[in-house]
Amino acid sequence: MSPQHVLAQLGDLNPEAVLFDNMSNALIGLGYIGNADPVAVYSKTKLYEQLLADGLSQEDAEEYYSGRFVRHCVGALTPVIVDDTEKD
Repeated sequence: MSPQHVLAQLGDLNPEAVLFDNMSNALIGLGYIGNADPVAVYSKTKLYEQLLADGLSQEDAEEYYSGRFVRHCVGALTPVIVDDTEKD
């Protein structure tokens, strides 16, 4: 599913869903928790790719990711982040 398709679906199904600023390229789908409205689903790999493309160092990207995305909680509207990073 393309990021544009995800945004369109969220606009129709849950316009209140929280989105991360300037991270639409990392959107990979919709997520459902129970019978609640759908939320945005992001790829961890793509979030890091976008942060690095924006000029952050790896260390700064990790700090930003932890502080801005992982700790971001707004209840039932909170985006889901899929850990799709390769494991050693």
